[in-house]
Amino acid sequence: MRRLLAFLFFMQSTILFAQKMKLVWSDEFNYKGHPDPRKWGYEEGYVRHNELQYYTVNRLENARVDGSNLIIELRKETNESFYPTSLNDGYHRYTSASVNTRNTAAWKYGRFEIRAKMPQGKGTWPAIWFLSPLRTPNIPGPPLPRKADGNEVEGPYRPQGGESDQGEIDLMETWGSDPGKSSIHIHGTPGPRPSKTVEVDDLYNKFHVYGMNWYPDHIDFFLDNEKVLTYTKDENTGWAFDKQMYLIMNIAAGGPDEPAPDDNKLPQYMTVDYVRVYSF
Repeated sequence: MRRLLAFLFFMQSTILFAQKMKLVWSDEFNYKGHPDPRKWGYEEGYVRHNELQYYTVNRLENARVDGSNLIIELRKETNESFYPTSLNDGYHRYTSASVNTRNTAAWKYGRFEIRAKMPQGKGTWPAIWFLSPLRTPNIPGPPLPRKADGNEVEGPYRPQGGESDQGEIDLMETWGSDPGKSSIHIHGTPGPRPSKTVEVDDLYNKFHVYGMNWYPDHIDFFLDNEKVLTYTKDENTGWAFDKQMYLIMNIAAGGPDEPAPDDNKLPQYMTVDYVRVYSF
């Protein structure tokens, strides 16, 4: 009886909460062609972590909408297959897309839901994450080899700080060489940086909903509507999440924690069914 009453209370609370939410921004991807430029922009080039992929702009081979989903594609290129996207582009072994709302939309607090399937295989590093528009990457040029001790080569000094200094929320990221797991990470606070890694039933062939409820004093994280982590504000350790943030969705190749892809397993895709943002 107690379990039944608890379940009914939970359902009632969930319904009341849902009734209070208001959809304020979304993309259902029910069109074809380039991602809607009123909603999405792009990173371009070799952006961070000496990753192997070149992020392209307005290139359908790397980011397109098929009438029901957004497709982000990590692919291996050849001289014949690569078509330049700007005057400075040449041949790049791997290309991908990093779509974002940096110049179109940013939010402070609310409910965020992204329903997606992930790429699979060694060398893939997809992520759905949030940054403050106050910080932007500034690491030009192609990827550099590791130092003799195996550590990553440092990027140029940035007086304004790193891109995570004003807060970073990794709603989900997964590494191809550690399959079947999705991780949440918090960056940009001087205190503890909580994280959570969960096992996921088929990241690659099934859609899953990655959700976040962001409040002034805590953030709840969800996988398929099941709460998996809560991060609570602590005045003693700082709180970077009281300003607007924008959304990024991308597939990286290689990086600090991931080897190069298996070329025979490319291309790989992130498939996004929808993105929805609600106010409370």
